[in-house]
Amino acid sequence: MAVRGTASGNEKWELSHRWIEGVIDRATHRTIVMHRITPSLKAGVEWNARANEVGIVANWRALSETRTRPALIFGTSSDRIGTPSGQSYYATVSKSLHPLPVAPYVGISYSGYEERFLVPFGVNVALPRGFSAMLINDGVHTHLSATYARPRLSLTVLAVERRQMGITLGTSF
Repeated sequence: MAVRGTASGNEKWELSHRWIEGVIDRATHRTIVMHRITPSLKAGVEWNARANEVGIVANWRALSETRTRPALIFGTSSDRIGTPSGQSYYATVSKSLHPLPVAPYVGISYSGYEERFLVPFGVNVALPRGFSAMLINDGVHTHLSATYARPRLSLTVLAVERRQMGITLGTSF
Protein backbone atom coordinates (compact mmCIF):
# COMPACT_ATOMS: atom_id res chain seq x y z
CA MET A 1 0.00 0.00 0.00
CA ALA A 2 1.25 3.46 -0.83
CA VAL A 3 1.71 5.98 1.90
CA ARG A 4 -1.36 8.13 2.38
CA GLY A 5 -1.46 11.70 3.58
CA THR A 6 2.13 12.71 2.93
CA ALA A 7 1.81 14.90 -0.14
CA SER A 8 0.32 18.37 -0.06
CA GLY A 9 -0.01 18.51 -3.84
CA ASN A 10 3.18 20.26 -4.94
CA GLU A 11 5.64 17.48 -4.17
CA LYS A 12 7.02 15.48 -7.08
CA TRP A 13 8.57 12.58 -5.13
CA GLU A 14 7.37 10.16 -2.46
CA LEU A 15 9.57 7.80 -0.47
CA SER A 16 8.35 5.17 1.97
CA HIS A 17 9.76 2.21 3.85
CA ARG A 18 7.69 -0.54 5.45
CA TRP A 19 8.95 -3.04 8.00
CA ILE A 20 6.83 -5.95 9.25
CA GLU A 21 7.97 -8.58 11.73
CA GLY A 22 6.98 -12.24 11.38
CA VAL A 23 5.92 -12.37 7.71
CA ILE A 24 7.55 -13.92 4.66
CA ASP A 25 10.91 -12.47 3.57
CA ARG A 26 9.42 -10.60 0.62
CA ALA A 27 7.17 -8.50 2.87
CA THR A 28 9.59 -7.81 5.74
CA HIS A 29 11.27 -4.73 4.21
CA ARG A 30 9.70 -2.81 1.32
CA THR A 31 10.97 0.53 -0.01
CA ILE A 32 9.05 2.55 -2.59
CA VAL A 33 10.19 5.62 -4.52
CA MET A 34 7.48 7.25 -6.65
CA HIS A 35 7.50 10.25 -8.97
CA ARG A 36 4.37 12.33 -9.61
CA ILE A 37 4.32 12.67 -13.39
CA THR A 38 1.02 14.57 -13.51
CA PRO A 39 -1.44 15.49 -10.74
CA SER A 40 -3.23 12.16 -11.36
CA LEU A 41 -0.38 9.82 -12.40
CA LYS A 42 2.44 8.45 -10.25
CA ALA A 43 5.02 5.79 -11.13
CA GLY A 44 8.03 4.39 -9.41
CA VAL A 45 10.10 1.50 -8.17
CA GLU A 46 9.47 -0.93 -5.31
CA TRP A 47 12.32 -2.83 -3.69
CA ASN A 48 11.62 -5.83 -1.47
CA ALA A 49 15.08 -6.11 0.10
CA ARG A 50 14.88 -9.50 1.84
CA ALA A 51 13.68 -11.13 -1.40
CA ASN A 52 16.12 -9.07 -3.52
CA GLU A 53 13.17 -8.16 -5.76
CA VAL A 54 12.66 -4.92 -7.69
CA GLY A 55 9.36 -4.09 -9.36
CA ILE A 56 7.22 -1.35 -10.83
CA VAL A 57 4.58 0.61 -8.91
CA ALA A 58 2.14 3.01 -10.50
CA ASN A 59 -1.28 4.48 -9.98
CA TRP A 60 -3.50 6.63 -12.13
CA ARG A 61 -6.54 8.46 -10.82
CA ALA A 62 -8.72 8.15 -13.92
CA LEU A 63 -11.65 9.96 -12.28
CA SER A 64 -11.40 12.35 -9.36
CA GLU A 65 -14.04 12.14 -6.68
CA THR A 66 -16.80 14.74 -6.80
CA ARG A 67 -19.73 15.40 -4.49
CA THR A 68 -21.77 12.78 -6.35
CA ARG A 69 -19.18 10.57 -8.07
CA PRO A 70 -16.58 8.20 -6.57
CA ALA A 71 -12.93 8.27 -7.56
CA LEU A 72 -11.66 5.59 -9.94
CA ILE A 73 -8.02 4.52 -9.65
CA PHE A 74 -5.98 2.00 -11.66
CA GLY A 75 -2.58 0.72 -10.61
CA THR A 76 0.05 -1.95 -10.17
CA SER A 77 2.42 -3.03 -7.40
CA SER A 78 3.88 -6.21 -5.96
CA ASP A 79 1.27 -8.79 -5.06
CA ARG A 80 -0.37 -8.78 -1.63
CA ILE A 81 1.67 -9.12 1.59
CA GLY A 82 1.27 -12.92 1.94
CA THR A 83 2.62 -13.87 -1.49
CA PRO A 84 6.27 -14.82 -2.13
CA SER A 85 6.32 -13.26 -5.63
CA GLY A 86 4.11 -11.76 -8.31
CA GLN A 87 2.68 -8.48 -9.51
CA SER A 88 -0.81 -7.16 -8.81
CA TYR A 89 -2.95 -5.05 -11.16
CA TYR A 90 -6.00 -3.28 -9.76
CA ALA A 91 -8.93 -0.96 -10.23
CA THR A 92 -10.47 0.72 -7.18
CA VAL A 93 -13.46 2.97 -6.55
CA SER A 94 -13.62 5.07 -3.38
CA LYS A 95 -15.99 7.70 -2.05
CA SER A 96 -15.92 9.99 0.96
CA LEU A 97 -19.27 9.94 2.72
CA HIS A 98 -19.44 13.58 3.84
CA PRO A 99 -20.34 14.78 6.39
CA LEU A 100 -19.20 11.50 7.98
CA PRO A 101 -15.41 11.14 8.29
CA VAL A 102 -15.40 7.79 6.46
CA ALA A 103 -14.35 6.76 2.97
CA PRO A 104 -15.08 3.18 1.91
CA TYR A 105 -13.48 1.58 -1.13
CA VAL A 106 -13.84 -1.60 -3.16
CA GLY A 107 -11.92 -2.88 -6.12
CA ILE A 108 -10.86 -5.76 -8.24
CA SER A 109 -7.27 -6.93 -8.48
CA TYR A 110 -5.49 -9.59 -10.44
CA SER A 111 -2.92 -11.54 -8.42
CA GLY A 112 -0.04 -12.58 -10.64
CA TYR A 113 1.19 -15.04 -8.02
CA GLU A 114 -2.18 -16.72 -7.48
CA GLU A 115 -3.31 -16.16 -11.09
CA ARG A 116 -6.79 -15.16 -10.02
CA PHE A 117 -8.96 -12.12 -9.39
CA LEU A 118 -9.54 -10.83 -5.86
CA VAL A 119 -11.98 -8.28 -4.44
CA PRO A 120 -10.13 -5.98 -2.00
CA PHE A 121 -12.21 -3.61 0.12
CA GLY A 122 -12.00 -1.46 3.20
CA VAL A 123 -12.76 1.81 4.87
CA ASN A 124 -10.67 4.78 5.94
CA VAL A 125 -11.79 6.79 8.95
CA ALA A 126 -10.43 10.33 9.35
CA LEU A 127 -9.75 11.22 12.97
CA PRO A 128 -8.81 14.59 14.50
CA ARG A 129 -5.31 16.11 14.48
CA GLY A 130 -3.87 14.25 11.49
CA PHE A 131 -4.81 10.73 12.57
CA SER A 132 -6.70 8.16 10.53
CA ALA A 133 -7.51 4.46 10.79
CA MET A 134 -8.13 1.86 8.09
CA LEU A 135 -9.70 -1.54 7.88
CA ILE A 136 -8.16 -3.24 4.83
CA ASN A 137 -9.13 -6.53 3.25
CA ASP A 138 -6.72 -7.45 0.43
CA GLY A 139 -9.16 -9.98 -1.01
CA VAL A 140 -7.86 -12.76 1.26
CA HIS A 141 -6.84 -11.37 4.67
CA THR A 142 -7.89 -8.44 6.84
CA HIS A 143 -5.35 -5.89 8.07
CA LEU A 144 -5.65 -2.85 10.33
CA SER A 145 -3.66 0.38 10.22
CA ALA A 146 -3.43 3.66 12.08
CA THR A 147 -1.70 6.66 10.51
CA TYR A 148 -0.45 9.98 11.80
CA ALA A 149 0.14 12.33 8.87
CA ARG A 150 1.54 15.82 8.63
CA PRO A 151 2.45 17.67 5.45
CA ARG A 152 5.32 15.73 3.85
CA LEU A 153 5.54 13.09 6.62
CA SER A 154 3.52 10.10 7.77
CA LEU A 155 3.87 7.23 10.21
CA THR A 156 1.63 4.16 9.93
CA VAL A 157 1.34 1.30 12.40
CA LEU A 158 0.13 -1.92 10.78
CA ALA A 159 -1.45 -5.08 12.12
CA VAL A 160 -1.02 -7.55 9.24
CA GLU A 161 -3.71 -10.22 9.38
CA ARG A 162 -4.49 -8.50 12.70
CA ARG A 163 -1.40 -10.22 14.21
CA GLN A 164 2.03 -9.29 12.85
CA MET A 165 2.96 -5.72 13.67
CA GLY A 166 4.74 -3.37 11.32
CA ILE A 167 5.41 0.28 10.59
CA THR A 168 5.63 2.42 7.49
CA LEU A 169 7.42 5.74 7.43
CA GLY A 170 6.82 8.01 4.46
CA THR A 171 7.86 11.40 3.21
CA SER A 172 7.29 13.54 0.14
CA PHE A 173 9.39 16.29 -1.39
